This record gives sequence, C-alpha cells and structure tokens, in this order.
Amino acid sequence: MKILHIIRNPNDAAPVEIAEAQSKDNEVAVLLLHDAVYANPGLKAYACADDAEARGVTNHERVSYGRIVEMLFEFDKVVSW
Repeated sequence: MKILHIIRNPNDAAPVEIAEAQSKDNEVAVLLLHDAVYANPGLKAYACADDAEARGVTNHERVSYGRIVEMLFEFDKVVSW
C-alpha cells in the first residue's frame, strides 16, 4: 500500500514515528507543509515549494500545489497531521 503522510507541525514526533513504522510494510512518503519543511524525517520527503521557498529550506524535493493535488490521488491512503 502507498501511504502519504501530510505533516504541518515540525514539533510533533508522532507522525514521523508512525510513518517510519508503516514504512516497514508499505511504500511511505511524507509531504511537509508550513513550518514542517524544517523537519528531516528519515523517509522520502517532499516539501511544498512555496513553503520551502518562504523559509529558505532546500533539503527536500519541492512540489507545487498542482503536484500536491496529483499526489493525493496517487497514494492509496493519505493521513493529514
């Protein structure tokens, strides 16, 4: 199963821990929004391009709003934190 975790709060460790646990049996990716673009989860991570640019963050693959919409349909399950 393909699971996308959308994370907005970089100070909440639970979403990353859950995503890491799920990655043992599933294909998991993390989409970082708002201040979460500062986070460094140990998984495949994407950052909202506008949020990353506004904060000067360059350590994740940037995705546009259009690409984010496409991702919502590409994954079997989407979890928003």
